[in-house]
Amino acid sequence: MLLCLGAFPVLASEDKLLVSRALANAEQLAAYQLQIEDLEFEFGPYHPSLIEPLESMIVLLNDDEDYEAIARLQDRQLQVMRTELGLEHPDLIPLLQSIMTTQLALGNWEKISDQLDHIRHLRTTVDSENTEILLSAIVDQIDWLFSLITIEDRREQARNFFEIRDLYEEIEDIVEDAYGEDSLEAAPWLYKVAHHEYHLVSFLNASKGLGSESVEQLIRREGTFWLESQNRNGFSSNSNLFFRNSSVIPVIDKGRPIGDRYLRDAYSMVKKVQDVVEEDSDLEAQAMMKIYRSDFQLLSDRGSAIRGYRDARDMLLESGINEEEVYWFFERPMVIPMETLHLNFADALAELRERIEPIASVKEQEVHLGIFTSWTEALISTPMPRSKNLFSQLDHPFKYADVSFSVSSRGRASSVDVIATGPEDLGSKRSISRSVRGIHFRPAIIDNKARRVKGVRMRYQFLDE
Repeated sequence: MLLCLGAFPVLASEDKLLVSRALANAEQLAAYQLQIEDLEFEFGPYHPSLIEPLESMIVLLNDDEDYEAIARLQDRQLQVMRTELGLEHPDLIPLLQSIMTTQLALGNWEKISDQLDHIRHLRTTVDSENTEILLSAIVDQIDWLFSLITIEDRREQARNFFEIRDLYEEIEDIVEDAYGEDSLEAAPWLYKVAHHEYHLVSFLNASKGLGSESVEQLIRREGTFWLESQNRNGFSSNSNLFFRNSSVIPVIDKGRPIGDRYLRDAYSMVKKVQDVVEEDSDLEAQAMMKIYRSDFQLLSDRGSAIRGYRDARDMLLESGINEEEVYWFFERPMVIPMETLHLNFADALAELRERIEPIASVKEQEVHLGIFTSWTEALISTPMPRSKNLFSQLDHPFKYADVSFSVSSRGRASSVDVIATGPEDLGSKRSISRSVRGIHFRPAIIDNKARRVKGVRMRYQFLDE
């Protein structure tokens, strides 16, 4: 009781401090408002002298998290700056980014999309010849649409995904025009396009109605040709598609996903990139590209890909890469396909360790794969795209399950055991097991062979919806 009574003066003191701060902020805001009114009277409503007091008001309102008021002031700032600088000046970009931060706090997703369109327009207007600036602006739009997929309903998820598809088609055209498809500059961008085909197949096979919505949208945009199955001899048949109630329902070969031909097309693109790298790059880059090609070979069911992995490992050793690091990299299964093209082994190794280190020591004997974050409830075995763009990192609540499982010599998970869950106990663990079994893995290469690995550990993380 004495301890509780002793706490009252501290709490009272904190309350007084908060009240005092609020009063001081209110007085300052009133003073800035008067200053703005005086400036407007003397110079007019769009004079650049208004920018500083508007910014000072925004700083104060940020302390109170009054984002509605901040948004109104930022709109006013934008009007003033456009009047002073013109509609297409690069100095508008930092303000547009600040506006996006405010709209993110308010949950106004459409306004963020509009600002990204505006920023892209400004960047390309300033330097229309700079291809990298244009591509970077398109990637910002893609990253944002990826984030929206985590929070929208299935119809909007599919709509956003096919907007992303349009943007990737733009990237492919820009890259081929600017660099030529047979250039090293084009390689990382064309790999992104190939990786998008993997995402497309994930959407076509998604649960919760997202798959059927994606199939419908794909057919409206691209027709049925690429949904027709193709047998081993290369002959295609549209007998694998039939119509019912004006909807196309794909019938697929056993064990293969809907849209299988898109994966095969992705493999062909990665193989084309590999040909360029082999012609113009050193042994290390060639080895890394062989890994990526083998990943897509495995995904598209064009053989076991083991020879490619072995050759890549031997090439890395021959190029002088540390032997212990090379064997550590190859002797553990890995989630595929890799999202980013790394032609430098150290970068690929650093990305893998970055995923593992928050959960486990990379030097322990235990084979731990780190954190796998599933994209949505309908894409339970597809990893959520990663972005370093702050505007694309929504603050999601996650649940997780620490799991142990085996990975076969063909890269398939089995014998999934849920060891622990959080932040609270999960009632049903069957869906976790099913999710992990659906993930694609690169098999471990041990003693020059693809080996089954038992006791693989991973943290499977998913949205708390």
